[in-house]
Amino acid sequence: MSTRHNLPRRRQRGSTCSALLRYCESPDKLDKLFDEISHMNETLRNVATDVSTIKGAMAEMTNDSVCHAGRLDEAEARITHLEETSEQLLNDETRKSKDVEALWNRLQALENQSRRHNVRLVGLRESFGTNGTLLECVRKIFSEGLGVEADGMMEIERVHRQLKPMPNPDQPPRQVLIRFLRQSARDKAVNLAKEKRGFQWEGCRMSLFPDMSKEVADKRKAFTAVKRKLRELDVRYSLAFPATLHFKWKGKASTLLQLRRRRSLSLTTNKRIQGERSVDINLN
Repeated sequence: MSTRHNLPRRRQRGSTCSALLRYCESPDKLDKLFDEISHMNETLRNVATDVSTIKGAMAEMTNDSVCHAGRLDEAEARITHLEETSEQLLNDETRKSKDVEALWNRLQALENQSRRHNVRLVGLRESFGTNGTLLECVRKIFSEGLGVEADGMMEIERVHRQLKPMPNPDQPPRQVLIRFLRQSARDKAVNLAKEKRGFQWEGCRMSLFPDMSKEVADKRKAFTAVKRKLRELDVRYSLAFPATLHFKWKGKASTLLQLRRRRSLSLTTNKRIQGERSVDINLN
């Protein structure tokens, strides 16, 4: 049975070989066959070359991928290190900012402590106290203007004007800095000037204030409008050092640290209001 099945295949092969022999009997056809075979060989060589090129490119891409992966790992490590360093720097900056603030507060405290014997006299014309007579002029001001003698317990250690250029005639005169030998004398002079709410001498309207650093003076100056309003309402108050306003409102103690920068401010008892300045004050 297998022999009968193989007969058609044998006949097909025999017919194919016969056709090939008849095809090869013609020289033109044989040359054409060889050309086709050569063309196929060339095509195969080109395919082999392309395959080799593709393999080389894939190998190069694989190497590049491995290299990029390594660089990414390195970049990730560097970024992690930078993040940790940045966080550490931020923490150090916060700590240093606190240290600087503490040092600044100590410096302000020391500066104001060194000025505890000083007062500032405002309003004395530049024509007074020239040619080294400023100390005698100040003694006359205390004697005739405030009614106290600047000797004994009220002894003055030194006097001078602010160290800045002399102003023009149409500008306010420079302040006079007075240093007492004792702090009690400074306090007595300031209290007398406060009771008089300014005083006159030789046609000059003058005021006397404690000498403080600019930062503290600016903070205390921000309460001017509030103090004026409290005086209008006949409310007793005290401005503690460095800049804390204490007063009683409706029988309850209130503390005001600083003022908000807004047009109106309503004060309530036992409430600390933080900010910088206020223009209009409204006490309910």
